[in-house]
Amino acid sequence: MKTSPGSKQKSDFSINFSHLPLDIQIQARELFYAYYISDFSRAWDFLYPFFAPGTGPEHLALSIDAVSLAFLSHHFTSPTAQTLGRRKYISALRKVNKVLQSPETAQETTTLESSLLLDLFEKLTNPRQTSDMGRRAHVDGALALVRLRGLHNFTDEGGLKALTRLSLNTVIICISGGQRVPEVLYDIRRHTSKYVDVTYPKWRLTAVTLEIVDMASDIKSGLLGGHDKVQRCIELDQKLEVINREAPPKWWTYRRVYVDREKKTDRTLDGFYDIYDSRMETQMWNVLRIMRILLRDEIIQSCSGLRDEASQRLCQQAFDITALMVQEICASVPHMTDCEDAAKDRLMRAPMLSSHTHTMSHFLDTYVLLFSLYIAAWSRGCPPRAKRWIICQLERIASHFEVKEASTVAAVLKVQDEKARKGPWEIYRYLGSYAFAA
Repeated sequence: MKTSPGSKQKSDFSINFSHLPLDIQIQARELFYAYYISDFSRAWDFLYPFFAPGTGPEHLALSIDAVSLAFLSHHFTSPTAQTLGRRKYISALRKVNKVLQSPETAQETTTLESSLLLDLFEKLTNPRQTSDMGRRAHVDGALALVRLRGLHNFTDEGGLKALTRLSLNTVIICISGGQRVPEVLYDIRRHTSKYVDVTYPKWRLTAVTLEIVDMASDIKSGLLGGHDKVQRCIELDQKLEVINREAPPKWWTYRRVYVDREKKTDRTLDGFYDIYDSRMETQMWNVLRIMRILLRDEIIQSCSGLRDEASQRLCQQAFDITALMVQEICASVPHMTDCEDAAKDRLMRAPMLSSHTHTMSHFLDTYVLLFSLYIAAWSRGCPPRAKRWIICQLERIASHFEVKEASTVAAVLKVQDEKARKGPWEIYRYLGSYAFAA
C-alpha cells in the first residue's frame, strides 16, 4: 500500500513564551511532539505511538526525552533543560549500546528510531561540530542497523518513514561535508520506491540532489573542473527547472498576492508575496531554489573571469536565474513575517489589547527561512538591492520574533565580500542543520 505524500496534519498547539510549566520534562515532550509530530508529521510521525511515557522501550523513551529537552533549551535558552537533556542523552546512549549487543533487539525498528533521535540531539546541541566522524556517527550507526535488519523487512509505514528520515539526514551530511552518497542510500531509494508515489516533486527533487551531492564531492576532490563542471551544473539545473515547471498543483502550489500601491512597505521586495499551504511546501520550494542558486554560483565563479563570448553568455544566464531564484525566496518571506498584513492570520491576539503574540509554529515559520535567506544574499548573483532587503528582514526576525540566530546571520552578511564568504554549510550547521528540515 503506497503512502500518501500529500496528507497533512496541522497542530493547534501554541505556547505562551512568558510561561513554562513547572514540570519541564512534560513541557519539553509536549513541545517536541507538537512540532516534530503534529507539525512536521511527514518526517517524524512514526514516533506518535510513543507519545505517552512508558509506551516504548526505555532506550527510546530516554532518547525522546533527551531530544525534547534539547529542543526546548534551543528555543528558550534553558540551562536546566540543557543539563537534564544531556543526562538523558548519556543514559539513552548506554541503553542503546546494551540493546545493540543482541542481534534480535538491534534489528527492532525502535533501535533505529533511537539512533535517529540521538543524531537529532547532536544537531540541536552541537551545531558547530566540524569533525566528520562526530557529525556522521549516529547516521552511520543507523545505516549499519538498516543493513543488519535488511531492507526487505522495512514494509510498514513507520519503518518506511524512518528510512525516509535517515535518507534525508544522510544526504545533508554528505553535501555539507563534500562526500559522495553511500551506495546503501541508493538501495534505500530503490526499496522505498515500491511504497511511495515517485511522481511526487519531493521524491524527484531528492533524486537530483543526490546527483548534486556526488558532483560537489567530485569538484572538491579535483575530479571535475573547468568546462566539464560548468556543463554538469547546467544539466543539473535544467533538471531542477523541469521539476519546478511540472510540479502538480495538488501537491506544490502557491498563490501570488500583489500589494496595493498605497499599501506598499519595505516588508516586500518587489511589491508582492507568495502564500503556500504549509511550511513544508515553502521549505521544499526554497530547497529547490537554493540548489539552483548553488549550481549557478559555481558557473559564475568559473566563467566570470573568462572573456570569450560563450563564457560571458553562460555567466549572464547564471546571474539572471540567480536573481529570479532570490526574488522567489524573498517572496516567501512576508507571509511568515509581516504581522501587520501578510502574516496577520498567523497571530494570537491578546484579549482586550492591540498587541499580539506568536505561536511556536509561527516562530518556527520564521526560523526555517534563515538558511534560504542566507544563501540568497550570499550568492554572487544576488542583486545588491535584494541583499540589503534580506539583511533588513533578518534583523526584523531577530528583533520582532526574538530569533537570535537571525541576528548572527545578518551580521555575517554585512561583512561578507568575495574574499571572506562563510560557506553555506557552515551557516547551515550553525542553524541546527536538519533539525529544522521537513
